[in-house]
Amino acid sequence: MSASSNLRHTQAARPSSPHTPQQPPRSGNTSFASTTSPGSTFRNEDDAIILEIGARWLRAGFEGNSTPVCVVGFGPEESRRVGDYRGWIQGAAGTGPLPKPVNADDWVRDYELWQLDLRKVDLGLLEDKIERLFRETYNNYLLTDAGSSRLVLALPSLMPHPLLSSLLSTLFSRWRFPSITLLPSAAMSATAAGLRSALVVDLGWAETTVTGLYEYREITTKRSTRAMKLLQQEMGRLLSRLASCEDHEAEDKDRISVGFSYCEEVLTRFAWCMPHAKDGEQPYQSAHTVSIPSPVNPVQEFFDVPFSRLAEPVEIALFATGIPEIELDDEEKSIPLLVYNTLLALPPDARGTCMSRIVFVGGGARIPGVRKRILEEVSSLIKTHGWSAIRGNAVERQRQRMEDLRISSQTNGQKQKPTTSENGETPGEGEKIDPSQEVPEIDFVEQKLHRQNKEMPVPVQGVLREVESLGAWAGASLVTSLKLRGMVEIEREKFLQNGLAGATRDSEPPVPDRRSGLRAGDRSSWTLAGWA
Repeated sequence: MSASSNLRHTQAARPSSPHTPQQPPRSGNTSFASTTSPGSTFRNEDDAIILEIGARWLRAGFEGNSTPVCVVGFGPEESRRVGDYRGWIQGAAGTGPLPKPVNADDWVRDYELWQLDLRKVDLGLLEDKIERLFRETYNNYLLTDAGSSRLVLALPSLMPHPLLSSLLSTLFSRWRFPSITLLPSAAMSATAAGLRSALVVDLGWAETTVTGLYEYREITTKRSTRAMKLLQQEMGRLLSRLASCEDHEAEDKDRISVGFSYCEEVLTRFAWCMPHAKDGEQPYQSAHTVSIPSPVNPVQEFFDVPFSRLAEPVEIALFATGIPEIELDDEEKSIPLLVYNTLLALPPDARGTCMSRIVFVGGGARIPGVRKRILEEVSSLIKTHGWSAIRGNAVERQRQRMEDLRISSQTNGQKQKPTTSENGETPGEGEKIDPSQEVPEIDFVEQKLHRQNKEMPVPVQGVLREVESLGAWAGASLVTSLKLRGMVEIEREKFLQNGLAGATRDSEPPVPDRRSGLRAGDRSSWTLAGWA
């Protein structure tokens, strides 16, 4: 009885005419359905590809991520042709000893994509290497079609034009990218640190660059050849001397007999920087020894090395220890002196802001103790020379004479200055003035400014301070995810017509319009901005 009644009730409730089923109200919360949520394995098809390319490494990934998907290096293993099995027959390249000592420059040539000395670079071969590198990165790591997504390149602004032209020509001619956006590495490193103004110290492979940024604009840049390439060569020479039982002859001092990969592994694991030795102090000495694998037989043989010896390449390569400053060329300055000269070249207001926001990036910044040592030596240079670029014995004598006159004038002034009491009378001999009775001078302007700005945070200025950064790739990913259109956006058709010669030489790029989504109004002509 109950079953039939339920059936009749269901039939009576069913409408006689067709109708659209009622849908539940849509919820405004779409975070779980978003393809860019943290727990999702999918991504939007319009996400841009972020690439940071240098002489040794390529970092690639998608916009909005904090870390790249892959970090690809360059070397003989990545340059093998099809059917070349020497990597499996003879072992990994660079791990064992070399058949004979080689020159330091020839020793590192196969492990870098390009060299800054373009007289020794085959641009045609470079373009082939770039094509293979990008194709394997897309097929093996990014797993997407090259040319279907927007491409953003984070590059140093000091990149030579022939290298930049070869890179853009390869990407535009081999793939169908509609446009490529260029972002400066120094500004992106500051952005990843949450800064608008900073002093970015990039201890890279071929050179070290120090860039002063003020409101995202590069004011001045100085560079030195004392970087990781020179440090790698110095470590190779040291290991060659330690591994060899015979003393090297004079003509073999610049030749290396150990493998590149073996030397790089020792450099990564054991290299360190000595602390700063103040005036009158002896350099740091350590009796501790470490055992490292022998380059002849790394699996079974080891030899002991004094721990202090592993800091010698850093002292020679990065700090030019034992070399007078007068004997160093402009491109051979030590890292602390390079940082000091860059700060000296900045305007006073920008200098006070940048010196309190020093950002260290690059492979050399990971060496233990190197950042603290640089800041300590820069502080010592500031105390010694101040913010004056004038040097010399005559200047030091004049400065000492003025200091003596100042001290003598203060001493005479203290002897002749009478002291008065609160009622205006001069105390007699033996009488003293109570310091608590002294009335401080009131500055009404300072009080008014203090009342107005007491809730506003005071920015840190005028002191040496380090700020951590996630790197240029993370900064480029953040900027791209905000959908900001870069100042240097190169379109395919315009570049293929005239190449880099088609760029205008405007000293200042067009200012974006905030009302139109931060997009520049005139895009009929394009400029290289900081790369010009």
